[in-house]
Order: sequence, then C-alpha cells, then structure tokens
Amino acid sequence: MSSNYYEERIAFLGEWGPFQWTVFLLLSISAIPNGHVGLSMVFLADTPPHHCRLPEGAEEMPLNMSLPLEQVNEQITFSRCQRYIGAPVNDTSDLQTEGCIDGWEYSKEQYSSTIVSEWDLVCQNDWKVPLSTSLFFLGVLIGSFISGQISDSTAEFL
Repeated sequence: MSSNYYEERIAFLGEWGPFQWTVFLLLSISAIPNGHVGLSMVFLADTPPHHCRLPEGAEEMPLNMSLPLEQVNEQITFSRCQRYIGAPVNDTSDLQTEGCIDGWEYSKEQYSSTIVSEWDLVCQNDWKVPLSTSLFFLGVLIGSFISGQISDSTAEFL
C-alpha cells in the first residue's frame, strides 16, 4: 500500500484549515499538564536525609553519642531508624538501641516538605511510598476512563 492510496482515500476530508489547527493546538496545550502530573510523584515522594529526633534534653549532645552508625551505599552515616536507649555516654559500644519513638528530623536542604516528611513515611512505614504512588496512578487511570465515559455521554446530548 503506497502513501498515494492513503491520500486518495482521505481526500474527501479536505485540507487542514483554521478550525483543524485550532483544535490541534488546544488539544496539544491541554496535554502539557499531563507531563507535570506524571513527574510530580518523583519530587513529592522523595525521601530527604533524616535521623531520629532526639529526646528532650539530648538535643545539645553530638549526634555520634545519641545515634548508632550504619553503612549505607558504602558510606558510614548515622542511623536513620535507630537511636541509643538512655543517656548519651562516651562509650557507645554496649548500648541498646530503640526505634525512633519521638519521630524524625528531616533535612530541609533540598526540599522544604515532601509526603515522606509530612507523614513520616520512613523506616517501618517506607512501604507506603510506592503504594501511594501506585494508588495515585490508579486514580489517574480510573479518572481517565470515567472522564472518557462522561465526555462520550455528554457529546450524545449535544
């Protein structure tokens, strides 16, 4: 099948006029926000650097006396999900650890706020981040089907 055959079959449609260009441009412009929606979860659900919030009275202590060290991506860093139980001491080798019962402190260097820092979706709750992303896009999928049905039923009445 050659392109001439195709052009012969659609010749009755005519050339592109101002109306076709207007419709094309309006539909193209309306597609631009879809890219922003698709990429928004990359930024909204990013996990900023964080560590356990220290108990009252221990905020002035150095972090190395209150937080254990852990290896993350071949770098030694303060634990993001554990802290030492009890008063900070110089010898931390035999101290017990506990979870972050007072919450977390998040770095504000890159983001002032994300859904992770607002809802504390770290440590034992980190599974909720991919779930929220999946539910977000499931809502987009369902919304596109529903809006398609509504537009089809509305067009029948016009």
